[in-house]
Amino acid sequence: MIQLRDVRYRYPSTDWVLNGLDLTVDGGEYIFIGGANGSGKSTLTYLFNGLVPHFFGGTLLGHVLVSDLYTQETSVSNLFARVGLVLQNADAQLFNSTVEDEIAFGLESLGLPGKEINDRIQGISDRLNLENLLGQSPATLSGGEKRLAAVASVLCLDPEVLLLDEPYGDLDWAAVSRVRQALQDINRSGRTLIVIEQRMGDFLLDSTRCLILDRGKFLFESPSNTGGARFCREHLLPHYPRKARTRTQTNTPVLILEDLSYGIDGKEILSSVSLELRTGETAAIIGRNGAGKTTLIKQFNGLLRPSDGKVIFNGEQLGDKDPSEMAAKIGLSFQNPNDQFFKSRVKDEILVGPSMLKQVEDEWVEEIWSIFGLHGLLERPPYRLSEGEKKRVALASILAMQPTLLVLDEPTSGQDGRFREALALLLAELQDRGFTTVMATHDLDFAKATADRWIVLHEGRVVADGGPEEILRNEELFRMGALGPSEADAPTLTTRK
Repeated sequence: MIQLRDVRYRYPSTDWVLNGLDLTVDGGEYIFIGGANGSGKSTLTYLFNGLVPHFFGGTLLGHVLVSDLYTQETSVSNLFARVGLVLQNADAQLFNSTVEDEIAFGLESLGLPGKEINDRIQGISDRLNLENLLGQSPATLSGGEKRLAAVASVLCLDPEVLLLDEPYGDLDWAAVSRVRQALQDINRSGRTLIVIEQRMGDFLLDSTRCLILDRGKFLFESPSNTGGARFCREHLLPHYPRKARTRTQTNTPVLILEDLSYGIDGKEILSSVSLELRTGETAAIIGRNGAGKTTLIKQFNGLLRPSDGKVIFNGEQLGDKDPSEMAAKIGLSFQNPNDQFFKSRVKDEILVGPSMLKQVEDEWVEEIWSIFGLHGLLERPPYRLSEGEKKRVALASILAMQPTLLVLDEPTSGQDGRFREALALLLAELQDRGFTTVMATHDLDFAKATADRWIVLHEGRVVADGGPEEILRNEELFRMGALGPSEADAPTLTTRK
């Protein structure tokens, strides 16, 4: 079904990203590929459907054979019906006016009759529980809902080979379960699956074979039921230290929300949300896809304005203050890092905030570059990085300004285990320095390792607020669907210190 022979590839004006790959995938196999950020995983997927070299250009050496076609000699359009690809960045894949149109687009491109198109849309909607999203614009969806829409638009094509780059990224536990079941069913039907992921719950064991990509080469290969230990040793699964005692914090509120509500186009997204964030604490906002987490944190610095209620920062009501005025005080790192970039070099992207504030501290900036592993990326355009590397640059650019309140939207999305470990240590150090941090996350293991306080958001309302242990003992939260299982739900794959 797939053969790679001595494949080497580099983008225009870069070093080799893939450096001597050999791989054979039989029809009906289910392959899981892991690797550190920047190891070449996404570039590998572009080989299989011809985006490399036909779209990205660059230099491709060796042979790539997919479904009896040499991709170097076959157009992307001719590979479309055979090879389906879910991109890591869901926003790059969604461009229609509604989710239903998005799913229908590929089916119409294949020339399928109207009844079959409708049947496939209904089938994939039932399977992934998308009925309530079909009439909505993808632009209005949460990050996890966008991911589901992108997955649905490719699954319904029923291609011979299905490639998924971070399909579980940004998904809550319920959506992960639905996508996982769908992939199992598709593989049982005889289709070939290749999944690239940083999240590694027990769905790793659904695959028949796992590989680790390292700096453009395959480092490791084994049956998936025996490969978990190597993923741990390579720190692709994070080794979080035990949570230290709650660090010093004050009772001084840095941010207060009073009966905050927000709606758009007649739809209520947040309803009567009241909470305080106190100086020196690290808090996690958790909840299902579409619960309102991203909408809530965008209220903090005025990117969105409440329909009702108040936002008070350091004793002063936010009112009509411009978000740019608040950027140095409330630093928000977006869920999609591509929305955050506007400079042509990574170095400039990180320094633009401190430079505007006239507070460039060389020692602090150097520390930021080291913590986020950016020294080798400083001269590169941020848009040409891997999605995981982009996330690191986006986080670094916010932290470089040393804001009073650090707000992180899905900070571990697309990140390898080693970076998650480093970020957990960084947040602990920031808390010791008196920083206040709040994150919106589905990564419950990361939230356990870093946050003293969990705020559970469900259907636009705060339904619980307390320490992680207290929250996890609340059976009502599980019954209502506001909470689900931990990310690391497979003891055979995880290591704890």
